Amino acid sequence: MKMLILGATGFLGSMLFGLALKTQDIFVQGTSRYANENRNIVQVDVTDKLSLEKVIKHLEPEVVIWSLMNGEKEDVLIDKGLINLLTVIKKETKLIFLSTDALFVDGAGNYMESAQIGSLPKETPLHTYVNAKRNAENIIKTRHLNHVILRTGPLYGEDYNRNIEQRTERMLKLLKNGEQPKAASNLYKTFVHVEDLSKAIFEISRNEFTGILHMGPMQKESYYSFYVKRLLQLGFDNHAIRAYLIEEGDNSHLPLDTSLNTQKANHLLKTTFRNV
Repeated sequence: MKMLILGATGFLGSMLFGLALKTQDIFVQGTSRYANENRNIVQVDVTDKLSLEKVIKHLEPEVVIWSLMNGEKEDVLIDKGLINLLTVIKKETKLIFLSTDALFVDGAGNYMESAQIGSLPKETPLHTYVNAKRNAENIIKTRHLNHVILRTGPLYGEDYNRNIEQRTERMLKLLKNGEQPKAASNLYKTFVHVEDLSKAIFEISRNEFTGILHMGPMQKESYYSFYVKRLLQLGFDNHAIRAYLIEEGDNSHLPLDTSLNTQKANHLLKTTFRNV
């Protein structure tokens, strides 16, 4: 199987790329915005159609995994980069697109794949990212039938370079500085281990499924319970973390529960998603 990983040096992308290199029947090529010493990772700007087309024509991938993110410029990444990709890949190519739980803006939690996704007003910090992901899903569904859209909550674990997730890294720095960081005990997510997600993506790349899947374990966690468990896993004292409640009205555009109903993925896939 010939596989192209767009964004092969990020937290998820590096894990996907590293595992693919170890998999006998996968020939993998990755992309990065920057030059990379690995000969299987090429410098590509997806917003530059010629740059992207050159790689696609050379590799002729059977599977393309979109593991790109550009936060405040996510709209440019989608409006130019995704459109370029859909223009240059064959209709037979399987596109696996990483999306987000942040599309669920009303905070009801336990969202199934069929639940209505929303958008955010311009005054909110994540509006560019969330609205671009929403746009991306709609574009893919109408323009490329052979697709899988994977919605996921926050990722954690170690990437292929043994780096842990940034949110926990920031928490550890606060603790090492003698501070007592706070974490919300009523802000719920479906936290997903990066290795489990990577293995599930490989499984999906081989099966016939198309459509939307919510990825991760069945159990949700608050940010507080996540940090308490995660620090314990890493061998650190977790007693200094203080729980606090986000009061209603503190932030009208912060959904308190974007946890995902992952029954469909857990039934369909052999991959097991661990609880935190």
